[in-house]
Amino acid sequence: MSKEAIKTFILVVLVAISFLLSFILWSYQPNYEFLYDADYVGEVDIGGNERKKNELIKPNTIVFHENGSSRGFKDMVEQQQFYQTLTSWELYDFKVKEIKDRPDYDRYAEIIFPMNVPSELLYNIFTFHDEVNLPDWTFSRVLLNLNEESKTVKLRIISSNHDAMIETTIEKSDAYRLIEAQMKEDRSLQSFAVLEESKDPVYVPIENLSLTTKTLVGSKINAEEFIDALFNNPNLVTHNAKEDYFTDGQRGMRIVQDGRLLQFINPLQERYARTNATELLDRSMEHINEHKGWTNNYYLEQIRPATSTIKYRLYYEGYPVYNYGNLSIIEQAWREQDLHQYNRSLFRIGNLLNKTEANILTGEQVLAYLREDQSLKLENIQNVQVGYILHVLDDDHSIMLEPNWFIQYEGEWIKFQEPSDDQDEGGD
Repeated sequence: MSKEAIKTFILVVLVAISFLLSFILWSYQPNYEFLYDADYVGEVDIGGNERKKNELIKPNTIVFHENGSSRGFKDMVEQQQFYQTLTSWELYDFKVKEIKDRPDYDRYAEIIFPMNVPSELLYNIFTFHDEVNLPDWTFSRVLLNLNEESKTVKLRIISSNHDAMIETTIEKSDAYRLIEAQMKEDRSLQSFAVLEESKDPVYVPIENLSLTTKTLVGSKINAEEFIDALFNNPNLVTHNAKEDYFTDGQRGMRIVQDGRLLQFINPLQERYARTNATELLDRSMEHINEHKGWTNNYYLEQIRPATSTIKYRLYYEGYPVYNYGNLSIIEQAWREQDLHQYNRSLFRIGNLLNKTEANILTGEQVLAYLREDQSLKLENIQNVQVGYILHVLDDDHSIMLEPNWFIQYEGEWIKFQEPSDDQDEGGD
């Protein structure tokens, strides 16, 4: 081979190598999954608990109707125990029926949830004997009708639009006897009045309430414990101490309200696709379980599959807790299977330090004020109940829970105040 041929061959090889290297360079895509691999997230425990789905869904009111009267539990803990027993019974003879209006019965119990619950979550609430096809609607009311002849209970789930219902049967005689006995239990029940007759009546307890204002230990959770839970590669996270802000260059975690509230944002994925309620609840619950983030008792208050958002509220001794600074909620937004936003309080409620008498209106007084208040339309009131307002005390190590009435008005909870006072928005 001549020198010129050798030179030409070498030149061709070099050109080919150059083309190959250029192709590799332009076609290379860095493996961001390696940089942000979820496997890098270590086991995190912020000191809370893990929860199951059926432990996150609870009613706020159970009312027993008999001979024209309506009564409910005095003790919210007893109400929750009754509800847990009820949901353990198997449901038979599943049917979906069209209706023109909510059915009316003489003797029944009514379970009221604080939101419109997607029916697909019924698998996480009740126990069905057979596999069933759940309809695609929401509900907030469940009726339990006693059949005296067969000693069985008909359980009916009414759609939010009152145009359909699920009808099932609880065949266990223990269920009939328990509900009947509870209806006759004067010691544990109190009288309820109806704010306004409607398809979904609003029931208000009218007897004097013996609730107290409580001072409790309120310990903070170290925000840095969430770095491993929220950032896939903690080694990339830097801290801006001046703004109390953590970032890995893309995701961000801000700590506000003197270290009491965490706000996490993952802007990498802004688009979201509609998901179903079961998947959204599963994803949210599993994420919080992974870092044992259920500090104290939180229950599902809102779930919106269309926007992939979910909210939980803090409860104390069975009563909901509200706060003007969002310190009593956990809320998340999801985008394309990834956590997009996560806001939550950074404290846990500890032991009781002190309690004092609370001056709280009776239900009758609240009803009278609401009927006279021209600024509120009764048809827009969806719920009236007692809860606690959470105050952080100056010593920064304790909190106060003050009982008060709250109104769910056009979907939002507001603190009830007498008309003579300035009306202000309720918690969160």
